[in-house]
Amino acid sequence: MATHFPQALTMIVLTTTLSVLFGNHSIGLIYVFIATAAGQASIGWVNDYVDSNTDTKNQRTHKPLVGDSLEKQNLRLPILIALLLSVPFSFLAAGWVGGLANIFAIISAQLYNLYLSRTIWSWLPYAVSFGLLMLFVTQSSSTNLWPSWQVVLIASCVGVIAHLFNALPDLQMDQASDLGGLVVWLGKPRAVLVITILSIVIIYLLLVR
Repeated sequence: MATHFPQALTMIVLTTTLSVLFGNHSIGLIYVFIATAAGQASIGWVNDYVDSNTDTKNQRTHKPLVGDSLEKQNLRLPILIALLLSVPFSFLAAGWVGGLANIFAIISAQLYNLYLSRTIWSWLPYAVSFGLLMLFVTQSSSTNLWPSWQVVLIASCVGVIAHLFNALPDLQMDQASDLGGLVVWLGKPRAVLVITILSIVIIYLLLVR
């Protein structure tokens, strides 16, 4: 549960599926799966680790670190192992360029966890990480294959939309706790407007490709 399992599983399935769609039908798919799973696990665990005090204060009982189901110190070794696994398997999956793209995507997500999640820049790591994801999956198919700028931009827009949708359910709680983040700064109506605009941008880019 501390991995944010539904979101992590979605990203694992999405990444592996995209790799297949771009032509990866080799053992490299296993490397893609492991690299993505390790990265997503580390991201979820660090997020819960960093937010544990806030989650406890706001009685977010669906979080394993709220209450007695899981202790913070129990996450330290798994986080380290997951991060260490993500590095070699990223390179095995997609070569030097694609591997670095996945590693920087994980770093971007961890910067969100550690510094940016409660700021107006909370959207930026999502845009960066989702954009880098496309470089990772295309390179996992062939190191001669590169995503177009439209594909990268579409992925970045999807990342920002995912962030906004993920943050909207906690909006009132975050506002009451005086916590920051783009959705808190925007408010629900403007956040929905941004989602709509980004969706239109995605549709336009898909149509003009």
